[in-house]
Amino acid sequence: MNGFSMLKCRVRLVLITIISLGAVTISAQEEEQTNAPAAADEQQTRAALDLSALLADTLRMQQQDKNIDQQRQGRFAAARDKRQSELTAMRNERVRQERISDRLDAQFVLNDVRLEELQSELRKELGDLQELFGVIQQTASEAQEDYKTSYISAHFPDRADTLQQMVAKMASLTQLVSIDEIEELWFHLQNDMIEQGKVVKFSAPVTFKSGQAENIDGQLVDVYATEDREVTRVGVFNTVSGNDIATFDSERGLVLLDRQMPGNYVDLSNDLQNSSAGVTSFLLDPTKGVLLSALVREPTLIEKVQEGKVVGYVIITLGIIGLVIALLRIFILSGVQAKVTKQSKNIDKPLTSNPLGRVVKVFQDNPNSDPESMELKLSEAILKETPKLNAWLMFVKIIATVAPLLGLLGTVTGMIQTFQAITLYGAGDPQMMAGGISQALVTTVLGLVVALPTLFLHWLASGRAKRVEQLLEETTAGLIAKQIEAN
Repeated sequence: MNGFSMLKCRVRLVLITIISLGAVTISAQEEEQTNAPAAADEQQTRAALDLSALLADTLRMQQQDKNIDQQRQGRFAAARDKRQSELTAMRNERVRQERISDRLDAQFVLNDVRLEELQSELRKELGDLQELFGVIQQTASEAQEDYKTSYISAHFPDRADTLQQMVAKMASLTQLVSIDEIEELWFHLQNDMIEQGKVVKFSAPVTFKSGQAENIDGQLVDVYATEDREVTRVGVFNTVSGNDIATFDSERGLVLLDRQMPGNYVDLSNDLQNSSAGVTSFLLDPTKGVLLSALVREPTLIEKVQEGKVVGYVIITLGIIGLVIALLRIFILSGVQAKVTKQSKNIDKPLTSNPLGRVVKVFQDNPNSDPESMELKLSEAILKETPKLNAWLMFVKIIATVAPLLGLLGTVTGMIQTFQAITLYGAGDPQMMAGGISQALVTTVLGLVVALPTLFLHWLASGRAKRVEQLLEETTAGLIAKQIEAN
């Protein structure tokens, strides 16, 4: 259809060209009819030749378009026949597969009936042995699961694989265990009972944490290494290697805990590993390592302090500053009190190295003053000594007051974080809330721990300062009374 349309367009173009050329020729003939008849004849002849050539080109192009259309139609027909043959082949294959499926379905039904008959016959032949095999299978399954986390499997690593094969064989319903396999199960059970009461030393591959490294996301992750070490197994309860405790699972084997137990446990562990015979004290974990793993993960004192974050660090810093100042003032005031006490026993020879000596020196420097003037001068001297005695004590008292308030601030901050975690993640995961609660409790404890000793030290320091002031006042009162009596 496209070729035919193109042909019509070209024919129309030729006709329009012919009409145009004819019109042009007629106009030229009418204009030049009187002047150039010979030229008109020549132009008519030339126009006739041009029309013949144009018609020949049109016919040639028409034939080319026709050939192209025929080739295209031939290709379309060939492709259609090919697709038709493929469709026919697929339909035939579908019919064949449907026949095979029907035949297999029928065979499956027959096999199912036959299998049921054979199983019924097998149960009839087994009789009481079926219950025996069920007990054996249950026992082997329970032993297999228990061996996956038993320390004894680190000493006998192949026993779990043997039981796994036995359980898989009995679960197939087509095979029966032999008497040798039943005896092997009995051997494993008996060996497990015996090994539970032994303390054994042996060499085994041990996995331990060797350090940390950055992953592809830039985060620090733990890196583990494995090497053969001598370990000591205490029945099915504990396994130790040097100062470390090991846990066991079927996938990784013996794995050392990331931390060590406290010193008393380590000492008992070393005594057990170094002893050759006799009775040795040792702490057993009846949970087979679960309790020790939980105790090891208990945070240390430094980690607990770190949970207080910025508020906790501020409280500790203030506590250290208050403690240093209070102890320093107590030490200084103790020395001042000793000097004042010594000076009070020798009033006639005052020394300027102590407050009482400086006050008495004022009394001796003004022998002709009347009692009222002397009292004022001595009071002035005492007032000059009081700030030196009470220096920094008010700062210590402020720290003792501010520390609980900072603890309360940390408590409020931690609870805000807790409620934010509940809002974002819900209350289903307690670990998401643990950080805020830990900060709240730790800062409260730190505030109280700093406030109590700081307040006590402030009481001691201020008490010493007051005793010195009281001694100064008593001494000056005695000097004034002596002067009044002398006058």
